[in-house]
Formats: sequence, structure tokens, C-alpha cells
Amino acid sequence: MLIKKNEFAPSLLLLSAFLLLSSCRAPAPVAEPTRPLAVRTQAVRIGPIKETLRYVGTVHSRNEIKVLARVAGQVTDLPIREGDAARRGAAIAYIAAPEMGARVTRLQAEVSRAKEESAFLCQQSDTDRNLLASKAISKLNSDASRLKCESGRAALNAARAGLNELKVLAGNTVERAPFNGKVLLWLAEPGENLMPGRPILMFGDEPLEVRVDVHEKDVAAGIQKGTRVILFPDQPDSIRAELSFVAPMAAGPGRMIKVRIPVAKEDAGRLRHGMSIDVSFVLREKMKAVMVPVNAVGKQKLEFGVYLVRNDIAQWKSVTPSIREQGWIAVEADLKDGDRVVVGNLEAVQDGFAVYPVDADRNAP
Repeated sequence: MLIKKNEFAPSLLLLSAFLLLSSCRAPAPVAEPTRPLAVRTQAVRIGPIKETLRYVGTVHSRNEIKVLARVAGQVTDLPIREGDAARRGAAIAYIAAPEMGARVTRLQAEVSRAKEESAFLCQQSDTDRNLLASKAISKLNSDASRLKCESGRAALNAARAGLNELKVLAGNTVERAPFNGKVLLWLAEPGENLMPGRPILMFGDEPLEVRVDVHEKDVAAGIQKGTRVILFPDQPDSIRAELSFVAPMAAGPGRMIKVRIPVAKEDAGRLRHGMSIDVSFVLREKMKAVMVPVNAVGKQKLEFGVYLVRNDIAQWKSVTPSIREQGWIAVEADLKDGDRVVVGNLEAVQDGFAVYPVDADRNAP
């Protein structure tokens, strides 16, 4: 059989084109294994945690007063030096008031004159009463003598009262300690002239307290009588105390409320009047709390939680956060001491992700 030269040409062309196209196609991609996501982790802690508010207070005596001048005069002596103790009733300031003695002398003379006048008038009244009995004078004249006698006695009593009052004022030239305590500060110097009401010195008793001006919002947040307080909170030998007084009203443009914290006698030796002191008010405290770093807590929809890393797998665990302190937060959760949780970059992690945990504490800069 004879075959024509061009009978198989189309078939050969199609086969050649197919082979050419097959050789130009890219090879099918090979699936690569998923790489774990590197995450920083920290261990869960179990221990005490507290929520505090920090302020700065000032040390004062529990009873602290300014002794004021009660008469005009000149300070002649301040017998108790600053920092020295004085018993109740001891003289702590002397004031010279020369005009007070002159006034006393004048009133003594007035009393003497009133006494003589009263005696004369009452003697005259007795004489007129006898004359009335013998009908030598009228009843009107006798009554007039009696009234003059009574007026003289009233004038004598008034003069005596004025003298007694002035003697009391003269006694105010000596200021005495109102209670057992110490002189804290001289506000006047010997030789200085004073007017009534001018402060002479500051006097306080031995028991100490810390006074703090607290903002009204922090008082509303839970600062109240009985609140636990830590003085010098950043020192190992801090002082533990308890709030004893909260002022009933806020004052000043900052709406601050004054609170007082008594200091125990055994701790008072470490403090000095007028010194500033760091104060930490403990609002909430838990002794055995499950704690995680603050940046380990995330939120999905309406749920708070952390990513727990077990067997290099991230697992979402719901938590209920509560007390915060220095970068840690207490949570109610099914976590154990030493469990590791993801810290930071939580948006890149999902429940069930394979992760490569890196110890954040060990690799911290």
C-alpha cells in the first residue's frame, strides 16, 4: 500500500506541540511543614499581692498646738529650749506687761474708795432709819438714804469684780504647758513685742502620727478608718500601721481630705516631727493569689484570658483578673505555680497554635 507523503503530518504536529507545552510547565509545589511561632513566656506565681495607693505624709504629734499670747507685752524668757520636754503646768513662756501692774494699782484704789463711800452711805442710812422711828424725818428721806447705801454696795462689788478680772489677766503673762510634751518650735524670740493672739511657740505631746492629704476620689475608692497602711513601703524595715481618722469634709481647691495614721511607740524613735514619709494605703490584699504578668492577659469578645503553653502548644484559658501590683495581676483561673503563659504580642497567637517558647526573664535585656 502506498502512503502519501503528507498524510500523517497534522498528527505529528499536534504531538510535538503537546510535548513542548508539557516541558514548559512549572513543577507542582511541595508542601512545607508549618514553623512554630516564637513567643515570650513567663512563669505563673502564687503568693501575696496587694493593691495600694501611694501618697506622701508628714509626721506630727497627735496633740499639737500653738501657744498664743493672751496679753500685749514683751517676751522676757522662754525657759524650755526647742526639743526639750516639759511637764503639764510648767512655765514655758514669760511676758512682761508693765501697764498691767498700773491698772491693778488703779483698780485697787477704786475699790478702797468705793468701800469707804459704801460704809459712809450705809451708816447714814442707819441714822435716818432711827430718825424715821422717832418721826424726826420723813419716810421719803429715809428711803433715799437706804437706796444710796445699796448703790454704794453695788459700786463696791463692781470695783472688786474689775480688780479680780484684771488679776486673772495679769496671770496670763505666764504661759504654761497644757499637757506633758515638748517644745517643738519657737515662733517668737525673747525681747520680741507681742499683741494678743500672736503665736509664741509650738508645743506637742510625745505620741506621733502621720497626716496625709488624700484626694476625695481615692477616699471613695476605699480609704477609710481601719485601712491598713505601710510607711516606708519600699524599705525592708517598713512600718505597719492602721488609719484612725478620716476628716468629715474635703478642703481646698484640690478637694483633699485629711487622714491621720497613729505610729506605735516602738516605731516613733525612727521619725522626727515635720519629716516627710512615703505612705502606702492597702486597699485590697490576698496572701495566696495566682499571679500572671499584666501583659499576659488578653480579651476575646467579652472574655479575659491568657495563653497557657503546654507541650509547645498555646491553649486559651479564661481568667477573672482582680488585684494589680508592680506589673503583676491576680487572676481566678485553673493555673498552677510554674505554668508558663505567653506575654506580649497576643494578637499573633491563637488557641492551638504550635509555639516556640522563649523565657522572657532569661532573655530580658
